[in-house]
Formats: sequence, structure tokens, C-alpha cells
Amino acid sequence: MIRRTKEEAQQTRDALLDAAEVVFERRGVAATSLQAIAEAAGVTRGAVYWHFRGKADLYIAMMDRAVLPFEQHWLVADPADEDRPLRRLRELLFDILRQVAGDARLRRVVAISMLKVEYVGELDAIRLRHLQVATQAVKRFEALLRLAAAAGQLAPGVSASVAARAVHSLVDGLIINWALDTRAFDLRRTGRLAVRQLLAGLSRPGAAD
Repeated sequence: MIRRTKEEAQQTRDALLDAAEVVFERRGVAATSLQAIAEAAGVTRGAVYWHFRGKADLYIAMMDRAVLPFEQHWLVADPADEDRPLRRLRELLFDILRQVAGDARLRRVVAISMLKVEYVGELDAIRLRHLQVATQAVKRFEALLRLAAAAGQLAPGVSASVAARAVHSLVDGLIINWALDTRAFDLRRTGRLAVRQLLAGLSRPGAAD
């Protein structure tokens, strides 16, 4: 009985997160009530508060479910980083673009986080979560670029910290503009070309190949 209750509780939680994705995408986060999410999930409003402290907590749980597996893959240092770090960075950026374009849940949550959130009131907690992800990404990129600099792969005068911001801005900007209209360009193809061009400009000839 206890196991069944736990399974039912998890099913309810998953249903709420599924509903949140759909309703947040359609209405925006600020304009969505917990009642609307409860109705979309087919549960009571009380069930929402059983699992989540409020809308920001629900949003962050929704985001974590979609993003955390990728964060752990993308943003954690790896011993292999020291072997051709610029190539490692390039492949990491390619993978981010590929996964955002190809994973429906990740794509939806990224679009919500970039286009459907106002950082006001209780939703300021969401801003902090987004800032945490961005900070982790920049640190990861900078670490790889510092390894590249130590290996003599960066062009003279290139700052690893500034270059990391440029890399993050490029990928972030590509994803935002693509999310506005996914028919405007092919995120994977255009993104790969843009990443190659940026890294070529930051590196010594042939180092990013």
C-alpha cells in the first residue's frame, strides 16, 4: 500500500509538471494560476500545494526535470578536457544546440524560460535559477578556454574570461532567436557554422580543427 501511494504521488507530481509545461508555454508564467495548472493536470489545487510551495517552486521543478540531466553532462569538468580543449568546447556547444533542437521537452522548457517569464514578485526565484545555469555555463567554457590558452591554442591577446562570455552569448542568442520562430533557420546547421566561425576567430590557425 505504501509503495502504491508513493507511486501515485509521483504520478500526480509528474502530471502537474507536464501540465505546467503546456500551460506556461501557452499563457506565460506570470499569467498562469496554480488553479489552471491543477485543472490541466486533472487534480485539485490542494494537490499542487502538497507537492510544491508555490508557482516559482513548481516552475523550477519543471525546469530541473528537463535541464538537470543535460547540465550534469555539459557543465561538469571532465578529465578528457585537457586533451584538445578547443575541440572539446566545440563538441560541447554542438551538443547543446543539437539537444535543444531535438529534445521536445528541453526545447519547450528552454522556450518558456527565455520567452515566457517575468522576473517579478515570487518569480524572482526563477531569475536566480536561470542565473545559476548561466554562471555554470560561463565557468565551464572559461575553464576549457584557459586550458586552450595553456596549450597555446588561443590567438594572441584573447582573454579566456571575455571569450567565455562571447561563446555563451552566441549560443544563448542563437537559441533565443530560434525559439522566437523555429522556422527561421536550422538551429543545428546555422549554430554549428556560427560556433566554428567564432572559435576560429579566437584560436591560432588550425587549433580549433
